[in-house]
Amino acid sequence: MNNFQEIKNKIEKSNYIIVTAHINPDGDAIGAGLALTLALKKIGKKVRFVLQDSYPKTTLFLKNIELAERYSENENYDNDLTICVDCATDERLGATKALLENKDSINIDHHISNTKYGTLNYVETVSSTSEIIYSLLKYCNIELDTAIGEALYTGLVNDTGNFQHDNVTEKTFEMAGDLIRCGVNNSKVVREFMRTKTFAAIKLMGKAMSGMKFDSEKKLAYYFMTKEELDKYSGKKEDTEGIVEELLSLREAEASLFLREDQKGVIKGSMRSKNSIDVNVIAGIFNGGGHKKAAGFTSTLPSEVIIKTVLEKL
Repeated sequence: MNNFQEIKNKIEKSNYIIVTAHINPDGDAIGAGLALTLALKKIGKKVRFVLQDSYPKTTLFLKNIELAERYSENENYDNDLTICVDCATDERLGATKALLENKDSINIDHHISNTKYGTLNYVETVSSTSEIIYSLLKYCNIELDTAIGEALYTGLVNDTGNFQHDNVTEKTFEMAGDLIRCGVNNSKVVREFMRTKTFAAIKLMGKAMSGMKFDSEKKLAYYFMTKEELDKYSGKKEDTEGIVEELLSLREAEASLFLREDQKGVIKGSMRSKNSIDVNVIAGIFNGGGHKKAAGFTSTLPSEVIIKTVLEKL
């Protein structure tokens, strides 16, 4: 693994930088990417934050969120360095994988399943990629402001479940405290990012909770949401955030599985676990990955086959 000094050197030598992250970006991808973009602008770098997909509406409150732009294959980006954040494999970049071609790249991530696809790679299994970006900015002596701080705090809240998960360490709380000293209003971030939901999100959560199934032998709580269910409430992918965690809240459950039909024949799976179950290994069966207690995948298999396979592996 490369170190912060090597990353700092590469950034200093680069003239035009593009920051990118995984498809369907969550709070950590947006938080880490936006914070890094703002920090690089602060030190005079020419930088853009380019993603395959739009940022989720839950991040609309972030200052400068409009810097997160959609990738266009018709544009000549002409960058000399691409920095990928919170993305375990180059395939997960989607269309922005093209920004790696014949370019130097830096891969900064916290997923244990990361494939080290960058020219330089910094992969550390801490709470979030935002925690790594925070440490990098501190190392580079880049002063944090409220805009950078709010982005980082959003990433922290996203990947720790607002400090509920066991990926939280003493350093995670120290980072949160420092960001609050920089002017971050933690109550505002949690309210805007986690506690404000669309009509579709509330309806879909209710649908999943009322229709969930539980395998008492394997202690798996699961639900498959069809495209028709999503479309009934004009729901978007981001409107299903949090469902897999709620499934796991069942007292008897040791693991949860949420399947969402993104389009006919394509299913996105999310898994969470308690105690010793390693869902990263199970997600790997479907060429996915993530962390021991939180992982995901995309599959073209029918939902019943996915559920059967998961139950067999538990």
